[in-house]
Amino acid sequence: MPTLDPRAGQQLEAYAAEVMRALGDAGVGVVLYGSAAGGDWVAGRSDINTAIVVRRAAVSALDALAPVIARWRPKGFALPVLLDQDQVAQASHLFPMELDDIRRQHRLLAGVNPFSTLATDDAALRRECAQEAFGKLLRLRAYYVEHAARPADLGGMMVESVKTFITVIRHLLRLRGVEEPRGFAAVLTAGEAVIGPLPAMRRVLEQRENNASADAPEVSELAGRYVDEVERLVGAVVAHCA
Repeated sequence: MPTLDPRAGQQLEAYAAEVMRALGDAGVGVVLYGSAAGGDWVAGRSDINTAIVVRRAAVSALDALAPVIARWRPKGFALPVLLDQDQVAQASHLFPMELDDIRRQHRLLAGVNPFSTLATDDAALRRECAQEAFGKLLRLRAYYVEHAARPADLGGMMVESVKTFITVIRHLLRLRGVEEPRGFAAVLTAGEAVIGPLPAMRRVLEQRENNASADAPEVSELAGRYVDEVERLVGAVVAHCA
């Protein structure tokens, strides 16, 4: 599975050092999470996701960070998650999917790691998983209706969204007591044991991992099957979590 190249690793070290230097005593820690912290990194497509924890997210801390973040954004760094030290535990109850994603796959870049002992609230995770899955389905339907005559747009939508829906599958597996597999392909395989075959999602994932695209006729046919599979996935999530 693809991982960060040495140049990206050097950039991460420089980024974390700049962040902590800018924050001074207000800085607690910087962690890398998401695909860049695991084995699903796709050069040229994947963002670099980081979480920055500060003693207090006062405007002075935000002002100190602003020029650093602005310098690194053009280099593929997504806007960071910014948290007060005391908000980490609170966020695990309010945004359990996001915090669980960070908890399960992250790497400390600088400072102290506030996520290593983070616990997940399963009841909150169940609620958010159902809400997020259903909300993303509604947006997917609307996008499909608007762009049905534009295969290139549909292709881009699928490649950009497949990671999100595989993340939903992973949370569903966790809530069903299935051991959490590593990597998008492994999660998809485990999800198929629960939901049934998902060949369209698998095809889209292959395109994402290979930075490839399909021709217009294939995209149009694939998009219809992709929407059908997402419908089935969301139905399984809502039935289990709602």
